Amino acid sequence: MASFTSILDNDFYKFTMQHAVVKLFPKAKARYHFINRGHHKFPDGFDVLLREAVHEMANLKLTKAEKAFFAKTCPYIDPTYFDFLQGYRYDPEEIKIFQDGPDLEVIIEGYWYRTILWEVPLMSLICELFYESQGLQRASDAAVIATAKDKIEKYKKLNITIADF
Repeated sequence: MASFTSILDNDFYKFTMQHAVVKLFPKAKARYHFINRGHHKFPDGFDVLLREAVHEMANLKLTKAEKAFFAKTCPYIDPTYFDFLQGYRYDPEEIKIFQDGPDLEVIIEGYWYRTILWEVPLMSLICELFYESQGLQRASDAAVIATAKDKIEKYKKLNITIADF
């Protein structure tokens, strides 16, 4: 089953946004809806698998080592945010999952500072579980690296500069 091993398995941008939201909009509420852009047909019971994976997210927490690393590499983020993040836990009650035949509906709702971290891991869980349920395999690391190298060569030929963050 798809799962995460670290609360930091997310886009860095989400943490910087959460940092800002905690400070500037602590009472703001948010609601997000999953949009099935690929018009995928989800197999029976997919909602159950996704709900189980979402509940596992509640076990993630920022470790002392992760906190120290994050604070050291991001000195521009307030130290109080790292304390906040260390106490943060994903709350599965913020996620509503419905399935009607092959159609999947997912809603994230709650305080913005809490729900902002759900988007990336939730989309990852949906993709991984869908691939697993269909017996599909993602591209190998070697294939992904080869594709990236091909793109870089094309960019170089077009004299396009690439920024590395």
